[in-house]
Amino acid sequence: MPIRITSTSTKIAYVVASCVVFMLGAALAIGLPSSAIPVVAGVLALIVVGFAVRTFRGEGEPVEQRRPWWKMTARPTSGFVFALLFGSQAIYVLLTFRGGSDSASSIIPIVVDGLIATMFALSSLRLGALDRTTASEKQ
Repeated sequence: MPIRITSTSTKIAYVVASCVVFMLGAALAIGLPSSAIPVVAGVLALIVVGFAVRTFRGEGEPVEQRRPWWKMTARPTSGFVFALLFGSQAIYVLLTFRGGSDSASSIIPIVVDGLIATMFALSSLRLGALDRTTASEKQ
């Protein structure tokens, strides 16, 4: 049986556990070269977000079947909120970006956050279009 997270308390526990994993990862990354840290953080972010969007289920969303590959959230609003959060983070990193010797690795958080934000936004736009199509068919 595939893993599905449906209860709010379990979703909150997953988010808290993810934050702890990032803190532990930061502590373990102290010995790594500074150029490797953004790569590790980016990969970890993609794994954490990827697992969440594949396993979290909204109220009334089918639990047994797999989500379509493009679907990140159960409803458009939550996807837009996450797109705003990740997009804001990408913009913040971009605005505080300073060129230097390791500037290539500094771009990685911008790309990862921008990619995640784009995926959430596109998913929500598609969900919104489906909702409008379904509503017009019912009339």
